[in-house]
Amino acid sequence: MRFGERNAKKRVKSGLLGVLPMTSMIDVVFLLLIFFMVTASFSADEEQLSATLGADGAGAPTTLQPQIVRVRDFDGITVYELGSHRLQSTNSLTNILRALPKEQGVIFRVSDAVPIADVAAAMQAAFDAGYTKRTYVPSSE
Repeated sequence: MRFGERNAKKRVKSGLLGVLPMTSMIDVVFLLLIFFMVTASFSADEEQLSATLGADGAGAPTTLQPQIVRVRDFDGITVYELGSHRLQSTNSLTNILRALPKEQGVIFRVSDAVPIADVAAAMQAAFDAGYTKRTYVPSSE
């Protein structure tokens, strides 16, 4: 046996020992990829977020709270409570909501006995008053 033949056999043997099971590795990489995709949180880039303060300092943060409208049923009559106001029509609710600040939105706390049509009418009244943020919260009052 010559010197070159002996080295060739060693190369063949060492090549067989270095083989990794690729099927298992692909499975692990695929599972890791799925894990990171599921657990990742996708948030807006910082340059896309609105600044709290404007360049002239006029955009100071506000402490305004959203308007809270309680929608209740009193003896079969739907009543909309906004602060100290008790209203029975959506037109009067729209008129009062138009005069209030709209940046923080409006929250509707609705009791269980109120028909869904009356809740939809109240949310439409807030839309007509210019509110873009409207939230429905069921209440067990």
